[in-house]
Amino acid sequence: MIKPGSKILLLEKEIQKLKKLVYLDALTNVYNRRGFLELGRNCFQSFREDTGKRRKNGITSLALIFLDIDDFKKINDKYGHRRGDRVLKQLAKFLKLTLRKTDLLGRWGGEEFVILLVNASKANAQKIAQKLCQLTARTKIAGLHLTISLGLIIPKKEKTLAIIINKADKLMYQAKKQGKDKVITL
Repeated sequence: MIKPGSKILLLEKEIQKLKKLVYLDALTNVYNRRGFLELGRNCFQSFREDTGKRRKNGITSLALIFLDIDDFKKINDKYGHRRGDRVLKQLAKFLKLTLRKTDLLGRWGGEEFVILLVNASKANAQKIAQKLCQLTARTKIAGLHLTISLGLIIPKKEKTLAIIINKADKLMYQAKKQGKDKVITL
């Protein structure tokens, strides 16, 4: 017979498993789009509050990076999708190890990732984005040398996280058009 208190414990464990399924990308084990948006919106709302409340909740600045692996289709075409999946897994792991504990990393879709830099000044956010770009180019990931293109935005008067993500995505495409393996900042 199961004790009433243990039923609650079992239910809580099941809820945690379900949250993991709902919010984490199964391949890369980072937040999926839904998980990123849920947590990112909470951070953004805290950031948008007045200055006094911002200090109280601990979020004084934000920056968002939209990142895409350059020429990923060529990797899949040349080496196959299993190798492409390894690239995605290892890049996600590399990004998690390189980013700060306070940063939020998510897989947006395909070979695109989003990163919310919490409490990073504009100068610090630019350093982080450049570091990611340079380290990725110098590091073998799944046995391959990759490059990434990044769009970095420092929110000013944008009213939603979706607007910020869209702007960072456009900046990333500018980086691709300008030769890839670079960061474009707004």
